[in-house]
Amino acid sequence: MALDVQGLTAYVNQERMALIKKFILGGRSVSFLTVQPDIKSAASINLLSSNLVAQAGGCGFTDDGDTILTQNTLNVCPLKVNESICIDTLEQYYTQAMLAPGSYDTDFGFEQLYTEEKVSQISSLIDTLIWQGDTNSGNPQLALCDGFIALAEGTYSASTVNGNTSSATAITANNIVGLVDDMVAAVPVNIIANDDLYLYMGYDTYRLYALALRNQNLFHYTGAEDQGEQFSQMVPGTNVRAIAVKGLNGTNKMFLSAKSNLYFGCDLMNDYENLEIFYSMDFQEVRVVAKWKSGVNAAFWDYVVYFTL
Repeated sequence: MALDVQGLTAYVNQERMALIKKFILGGRSVSFLTVQPDIKSAASINLLSSNLVAQAGGCGFTDDGDTILTQNTLNVCPLKVNESICIDTLEQYYTQAMLAPGSYDTDFGFEQLYTEEKVSQISSLIDTLIWQGDTNSGNPQLALCDGFIALAEGTYSASTVNGNTSSATAITANNIVGLVDDMVAAVPVNIIANDDLYLYMGYDTYRLYALALRNQNLFHYTGAEDQGEQFSQMVPGTNVRAIAVKGLNGTNKMFLSAKSNLYFGCDLMNDYENLEIFYSMDFQEVRVVAKWKSGVNAAFWDYVVYFTL
């Protein structure tokens, strides 16, 4: 007599392995910008410049030249995440093994992993908004706040320095080294000696650039692996550091300026990391709240080299 198991479903142990969160490319742009905390809605970037007029020496006093005080406004956008979790739903699946005994569950058993996942997602979103945010985009996520691209192509379009001096229509392995060199050549002379010049590009563009450099100079190429930071390296022969940032992925756009010239505004720096997770007796569910503020602007847009196709 044979064993008949046709009425059974193949067994899968759903509880043996730990819950694993999905990998996500987090944001790091804030590390390469000047952070201005404690902003509730807006703050002024107070600027000073002058027109110096020298005169021939001699007796007498003739007033000439100007000292100019101006401002750029650093607006921050209030943002939030609201989610709810019905613990009763978790009782129907393998997740029941994570719940405490009893019918009055107030914890869902994987709060730590959940928090790490949400913080990673928010960090990634902030990075995207820093560069691609556009209140006129029509995209619900990108429309939350204006980023550097929207500002460079909108309010400050007349001030930015053209970084695409060759009028390139695509970024390729054959032209990327030349395009980067063109951007470096376009850096305004007043900041050319700064020690905080960064060339911001997406990971896609950065990898293309690193590969092109390696292929051009196989015997002398020194890439990020020898320069102390992942996805970051000095543009050969210059004081400019090329860095990859998540927020510029897929845009075919690059920025070059001094870190001290590009501002990221917020309230508390780690607001978004402090998720509030609480049980609502009224609604019989766990509720999750994250709140933060973020926004960007440059002090002097005529010191921003902007590449776009």
